Amino acid sequence: MPSESPLTWLGKGKEKRALKLCRKHIDKIVKTTESMEETVRSFCEAGKDTRRKSEKVFKREREADEVKREILNELSKGNFPPLSRDVIIRLATTADDIADNARGAAAKVNLLDPSELNDSLRNNLKTLAGLALEIVRLLEDTYSTLLKDPKATLEKTNRVEKMEEKIDYFRAGNLASKIIEWSNHLCKPGTSGVLYEIENNIEEVADQTENTADIIREIAIRAI
Repeated sequence: MPSESPLTWLGKGKEKRALKLCRKHIDKIVKTTESMEETVRSFCEAGKDTRRKSEKVFKREREADEVKREILNELSKGNFPPLSRDVIIRLATTADDIADNARGAAAKVNLLDPSELNDSLRNNLKTLAGLALEIVRLLEDTYSTLLKDPKATLEKTNRVEKMEEKIDYFRAGNLASKIIEWSNHLCKPGTSGVLYEIENNIEEVADQTENTADIIREIAIRAI
């Protein structure tokens, strides 16, 4: 990378402003995911304060959504390179799906009674939420690197991809089979359905994080 100050390569004026706002957006998404992980952990460990903790998720998701609107508003002002506008819109909207799914998981946890889940299920659900938070924090680090050194960003995006694969393996090998076993024993299709949706929401946090990292990789490659 040329010996320039950070962000010089990103372009001028509005483009730079929009990408700085994307950093703020990702920060909000990390906070939303942190609160989701706290909510799921609270549910799995004691079942106390889950509703109060989930309210924090909703608040932080709204804050992330406000920043996304701020980004889109910035992109609507004046002339903007069409390609740049398109990739930044995709970055913002894909990243926002992370927060949406974190909110979805936290909301649905309140519909379940933790005492109905066995220890294995609770532990694995807690682990899945922790892994989701880990990959989102990796994304935050990846985007921070993008703003300083696009070339170094490529390795960071590979780490996000590998982490997503790890989460897939964990879900398939540890959680999915346990849910099926528990569901067959419990014979409560409504409760089982909600648990599947929570699992899917948390998995989508990881999937959308990988998708966001792919867009960051695209931006980095263009800048090298």
